[in-house]
Amino acid sequence: MADLLRIKVEKQTHPDLTILSPFDIASEYSRLPTEEFRGDSHYALQICIVLHGASELVFEDYSRIYRSGELWWNMCWEPHAYRFVGKHTFVVAVNLDVEQLGACSPFGDCNWLTPFVSETRLRFCPTEPKDLDFVRQTGQLLFHLYRKRPSNWRIRSWLLIHELLLLAIRRMESQNPPPERERAGGGGESKNAFTRIRYALNKVWSAETRPPSLSAAARMCSLSPSRFSELFRKTMGVSYGKFAIRVRMASAAKDLLSGRFSLEEIAQKWGFFDSAHFCHSFKKFYHVSPRQFVMRKPTGDL
Repeated sequence: MADLLRIKVEKQTHPDLTILSPFDIASEYSRLPTEEFRGDSHYALQICIVLHGASELVFEDYSRIYRSGELWWNMCWEPHAYRFVGKHTFVVAVNLDVEQLGACSPFGDCNWLTPFVSETRLRFCPTEPKDLDFVRQTGQLLFHLYRKRPSNWRIRSWLLIHELLLLAIRRMESQNPPPERERAGGGGESKNAFTRIRYALNKVWSAETRPPSLSAAARMCSLSPSRFSELFRKTMGVSYGKFAIRVRMASAAKDLLSGRFSLEEIAQKWGFFDSAHFCHSFKKFYHVSPRQFVMRKPTGDL
């Protein structure tokens, strides 16, 4: 497996994503396989769909080759690298504003973040022919809608994106179904574990300073820390601590790029001891110093 630490990772800020334009679509084509990996990290959430050929993706602890009809998911500012390993490889990337995710629905009981925040090896990738066809057709339609921009193309695209998310969530839930007691609603448990942790989840995403501690998040949801941890890991596919640090570092990176805060102010805002502690933690998480992160120029790649 390629070593991500040795690959140059460029940042992409997606400044055009707004509440009125919560997604954009990019594509990349290569006639021949590429030897070099291209490293990326994104302010936005990202879904990459392989329409033709094959592409190899590398995360810090995971590597896989994705072929036609398959797809991968990137969390905000999650370093990764890719290269094309097949002939005539064509990949479509959908970049999403995390704050607008799920805005098409008035219902609050769907965990739209599941495919992005779960452990990389557990994120949905289709295996059944009907799912492969659905993903491929969805990617093709999104690409053509974005290129041709017919009437109501934004609405159609936004709904298609959420249909894809619902498929991923449904398949991931089927691979990790809730215990029989919870499915039956026995023992006072909610039929939907996500509902039990949703308030704390919203608090983490909306926090303008360091996210709540585990014990504080559990109290918000009227759960014991151990029960909250159990439900959170089962629902999100990752521990609360790991999820909170991802959001915390993504928010700190956003503040860095804004240019409105000093390192000391960012450190204080997001709960680090001082700027030195922040710089050490940032480099450990992103593999570059805050200064290197800011100095890197956005690329036009996926």
